[in-house]
Amino acid sequence: MNMRPRLGPFAHPAFTVYWSGGLVSNIGTWLQNVAASVFVYDRTGSALAVGILNFVAFAPMLLLSVTGGVISDRFDRRLVVVVTHAISFVISAVLAVLAIAGVANELHVMATAFLLQTSWTLAKPSSSAMLPALMPRAQLSEAVGLNTLQFMIAQLAGPVLATILLTTSGYGWAFSINAFTFVAPIVAMVYLWSRGIGGQPARVGERVATQTRSAVAYLRSQPWIAAVLVGVVATSAVLEVIRTLSPALVTMRLGGASSEAGLIVAAASVGMVLGILASVPLGRRGHARAMAPVGLAMQFVGLFLVAVATNIPVAGVAVALVGWGFSFCFPVLTSAIQTEVPDAVRGRVLAFHQMAHLGNRPFAALAAGAIAASFGVGAACFAAMLLAPLGLAAVRQAWRGLDEQAEPVGAIARTSI
Repeated sequence: MNMRPRLGPFAHPAFTVYWSGGLVSNIGTWLQNVAASVFVYDRTGSALAVGILNFVAFAPMLLLSVTGGVISDRFDRRLVVVVTHAISFVISAVLAVLAIAGVANELHVMATAFLLQTSWTLAKPSSSAMLPALMPRAQLSEAVGLNTLQFMIAQLAGPVLATILLTTSGYGWAFSINAFTFVAPIVAMVYLWSRGIGGQPARVGERVATQTRSAVAYLRSQPWIAAVLVGVVATSAVLEVIRTLSPALVTMRLGGASSEAGLIVAAASVGMVLGILASVPLGRRGHARAMAPVGLAMQFVGLFLVAVATNIPVAGVAVALVGWGFSFCFPVLTSAIQTEVPDAVRGRVLAFHQMAHLGNRPFAALAAGAIAASFGVGAACFAAMLLAPLGLAAVRQAWRGLDEQAEPVGAIARTSI
């Protein structure tokens, strides 16, 4: 029996290599994120300081995402990924050496976070925009879901690995391992280069080129995209709230050690993995659009349960519910952009998507840290619950806008995520 149809996008070696390289790199990224947060919290004892760290880490999203999109639509996307990840390797290695020597401090960690995020911000539009070149268009929606699953697996494995390393080996090993994970995407890009896949943006006709010459003009002509981006902000910011609050939640509310913060972050990842697996059959039955509002409602309930939790198991289940809700909402919204936006402008539109997904997080982190420092972890969770109604309104507007388009755009309702 032919197994290729069952493998879906994994039947294509280019996608498999691309996916695997991203998985290794993202495990390192989440290892770094948790280790850095715990490092800063241990040295300062302040949830606000962790919020400042995360603000610094995600600030490049606001400053350079559009630049990364322009680079993606003008240069070889594989080369962009190789150069940026080589730079990230050097930056991470320097922090690892400082930590091993015992001279690293919170300022070194914050500076490293800013530089790594700058490199990632410039690379991400190129990495995302090449996805449709790796498999037939009919499998793109499924590939988006699998790519999201890759991030979720990394968000599970990275925090667990961080917990193990911080308990047994210390910060130096954690930062060192993260440095070497940047090699994996470089290897993946070399493979794609050898196959002539995923390089320059596709050539388009003159009419399409005129329409997509200005990303801002294109976005104005497609108002449904703005609604999608608002929905992305609403569902993504909640995760940053959880990550920022995790050290304070564990130590101040749940009576655990700061090194156990990784378990809270991992619980969100468990929920996300379970959610994406549950979403595949639902999407194939035509329920993809309905999953987005359900996911936002799940996040609302999960945040409430986190706010009132008094032990780690209950908090873990609540955080997992928040992650599950993200998996029901985010891939559906992302798939809409990947399938409906032309290749000539996809990198720039995905740059705006990147800003919506991660660029909001500096503010979410800073706000969550400030509220927790002033009023407690529970108050920060209650405040984050306000994002769900905003997201619900945006998702409704997005689907309405898609339905009003002159061209058929019902792929999101008809295809799996």
